[in-house]
Amino acid sequence: MKTRNFVLCALGLAAAVTTGNATIASAQAASQRRIPVRKEQPAEAPKIDTVRIVRVDTVTIRGRTDTVVRTVERLRVDTVMQTLPLHRLPGLYFGLGAGVAVPMNDWRNTTKDGPAIQGILGWFPKDGALGLRVDALGDFFGHRATDCPSCPSPKLWEGNADVVLRFPLDRRSDLNPVVYFMGGGGVDKFTDFLPFRNSSSKIVTAGSDTYLNYPGLTLSSTAGAANFRGDKSLFWNYNAGAGLDWTMWDLHWYVETKYTTVATTNGNSHYWPITVGLKFY
Repeated sequence: MKTRNFVLCALGLAAAVTTGNATIASAQAASQRRIPVRKEQPAEAPKIDTVRIVRVDTVTIRGRTDTVVRTVERLRVDTVMQTLPLHRLPGLYFGLGAGVAVPMNDWRNTTKDGPAIQGILGWFPKDGALGLRVDALGDFFGHRATDCPSCPSPKLWEGNADVVLRFPLDRRSDLNPVVYFMGGGGVDKFTDFLPFRNSSSKIVTAGSDTYLNYPGLTLSSTAGAANFRGDKSLFWNYNAGAGLDWTMWDLHWYVETKYTTVATTNGNSHYWPITVGLKFY
């Protein structure tokens, strides 16, 4: 009996020791285990909510009332377009200008460039491309001082009638540029025209307005001079040219030139009038 009790006590003591050791080992293992540390997670991006308009309609059908809920999504696109107005094109207008008159070809053998003045009166139908105009020119040429220091300075008075064809380049621009072409004819009156010898060796004169004492071109007798030059004092011309209109500083400017051929005696006289000025309309 004593032996049985002794064995039981020994077994219980062994079990207690084993349990204690297991508890201590578990505690040590727990103390040596690394505790994971989590880094802070980035903040979530804000959600983009879709806003819907909820519309509640009440419909009554034969005494019965129903409530209808509709979700309406609306997308509104506003397009703003700015359109510049078209600038005005002149109808009836007049202009004043000044510039230079340039003798051409054989006429330059006796006559030099000089100042020119111009007046214009024109008309176009409303926004039309084809119009009419008349202009008057005063050309104040110079004599060749080296060849004839005592010669007078020639003058030319000219009136023209022309057809004008215009092409607006950009009517929405503040400059409102317009290029135009013109052609027509007119009449010329000279004062102190200096005769010259043309490429056909003929002496070109301007009738009764010819200065007869130009060196090398002097006519030998009064009778011969009268027969040679004739009594004609008005001459016809034909011309063709181009110009440009534009607006700047609230003023309407123009620059133009036209090649003019005057049917003088014994041959033609050619020159370029180049003028710049203002138009009013």
